[in-house]
Amino acid sequence: MSALLPAALDPLAFAAIFAVVVVAAVIRAFTGFGFALLAIPVLVLILPPAQVIPFIFLLELVISVTLLPRLWHEIDFRGLRWLLPGALLATPVGGYVLLVASAEALRLAIGLIVVAAALLMARGLRFRNRPGPLASFATGTVSGTLNGAAGIPGPPVVLFYLATPAADSVSRATLIAYFTVTDIMGIGVAAWNGLFTWETLRWALWLTPAMLIGSILGQTAFSRVNPNLFRRIVLGVLFATGSIGVAKALFDLLQ
Repeated sequence: MSALLPAALDPLAFAAIFAVVVVAAVIRAFTGFGFALLAIPVLVLILPPAQVIPFIFLLELVISVTLLPRLWHEIDFRGLRWLLPGALLATPVGGYVLLVASAEALRLAIGLIVVAAALLMARGLRFRNRPGPLASFATGTVSGTLNGAAGIPGPPVVLFYLATPAADSVSRATLIAYFTVTDIMGIGVAAWNGLFTWETLRWALWLTPAMLIGSILGQTAFSRVNPNLFRRIVLGVLFATGSIGVAKALFDLLQ
């Protein structure tokens, strides 16, 4: 393993990364979102964002492939028809931001996005009626920009679906389908910008077992755990994670 991992990364740090991926995968499998939101703010405390985000795309794709076939009949394809074009157009813009922005600035932005998303989700925003095409397209555009720049397309789309009248199972299935496509977009943008390397593949290989373990645990929890209780736990974890990321980024910027 040591020959494949960066020389500066010790086994304890890798164990911490592995554990973070397991926990994030549990959340993703249970709720349909949260993997990148939880994993990236922690992992960028150990590794540079430009290194973390490409292999996060690959890992998310792994968990989507394991979940999507059994959820296909519950996907809201009508909503995806407008969300995905917005994301497709905006992801390259975000990818350029990732290429030119400093690691400290990205860490701060990621942390602030996570904190804001957790607070808004906790507020329980709801739409009385189903949002129209314009709102869906705008949500996809914002999501795509965040996808290319920070590997976290989730906050706008998660807020969008949590606020709609759709059933929890429909929201979960649609989010998983959406993130499958945005992960493929993100991989393409990262490769175009030269951020997708053999090291990216090595990281994805080593962390795939963590992803699969978390996926199995999350699927089991979805059928057994009270969703409202789990939702509160997830939001608490996301808020704490984002806050830690903001504090670390501010500390680095002030040095």
